[in-house]
Amino acid sequence: MKLKMNRIKSLLTVAVCVMASFGAEAQVNFNPIFTTLRLEARADFDYTTYSDNAPDTYGYRGRYFNLHIAGNLTENFKYYFRQRIVANPGSVSFFDNTDFLYVNYDYTDNWTFRLGKDALAVGGYEYDAPPIDVLFNANYWNNFYCFQLASSVAYHSDNGNHTFIAQIGNSPYLYYGSPMNNSLLSYNLFWSGKKGHFSTLYSVNMFQRDRKKFMNYIALGHKLIYDKWDWYVDFTHHATSTEQILKNYAVISCANIYFDDNFSIFIKGGYEHNEDQNELTYFELTHGSSLDCLSSPGLTYAFYGIGFEYRPVKCHDVRIHGFIADFNSTRYAEPAPDTFGYVDDSWLNINLGITWDMNILKQLNRKY
Repeated sequence: MKLKMNRIKSLLTVAVCVMASFGAEAQVNFNPIFTTLRLEARADFDYTTYSDNAPDTYGYRGRYFNLHIAGNLTENFKYYFRQRIVANPGSVSFFDNTDFLYVNYDYTDNWTFRLGKDALAVGGYEYDAPPIDVLFNANYWNNFYCFQLASSVAYHSDNGNHTFIAQIGNSPYLYYGSPMNNSLLSYNLFWSGKKGHFSTLYSVNMFQRDRKKFMNYIALGHKLIYDKWDWYVDFTHHATSTEQILKNYAVISCANIYFDDNFSIFIKGGYEHNEDQNELTYFELTHGSSLDCLSSPGLTYAFYGIGFEYRPVKCHDVRIHGFIADFNSTRYAEPAPDTFGYVDDSWLNINLGITWDMNILKQLNRKY
């Protein structure tokens, strides 16, 4: 018994020494817990007029209120958290509005591993932009529940111009009526490249929609970047079989002109098309159910518009923005019982809004 107690005391002594050495090492190589701590918000005034004699709608709307927290756990481990704060509790769970909550492990300068809530690795520049910066958007952008639990590995080239990502995560179809709540996955390969003034965001993706079938997705984003202007063109295509080739696709384009660091204008437009006959047949037979969670069957959707962004010289953290955009769609619908047909919709949206970024760390550094 005495021998056993001596062994326990020896083990405790070793453990205390080890923890003390770790504590000393941590003090020497201390990294700040927070490198980012900020809030951002956006509010808009919208006026929308419709072509089918429906009454105009208008009013103020708070669109986004986001909390960002990021920092270092150790020299190689980093974390990032972004939460959208919503005003209607109960309709969604708290974690549904967590866009990002992941840990990065930088194994070397070239290799990074990531685990947690993340955006699915899908190409295209409209998709890549933070939602708070997308003033008006494509139809599929509204329907793509991109933030999913996932794990990924990334390779970065030595010059930093190329990143390749392989990712496995939950499928977006989990949020569109799937009866198999945690049994659908997505498989994603992504490439971000840069060569001079030209850059790309490409991906090929497979989204499991049931145990045996996948929605195959390809997204090709291209962008030219210069000092005073940039221009991107995104092409996306998704299909469940070769019979759907060039039947479900979207083309989105946006050009920005920068007059200085404070004022810019942009022109944006897009066209989407989903005319797969198998999808339409399934839609008719099930009276409203769809195989495709990204685009409604029978949909043709086109939009174009012009907008601006302005940041006051004395307060660059505030952005005043606005746009005028025209939207047109033709969709396959059920106007009467057991009767299907096409319905045309068009509307004009006029917008004026403000976005502000509250960098809490910067304010604290100024104060102290």
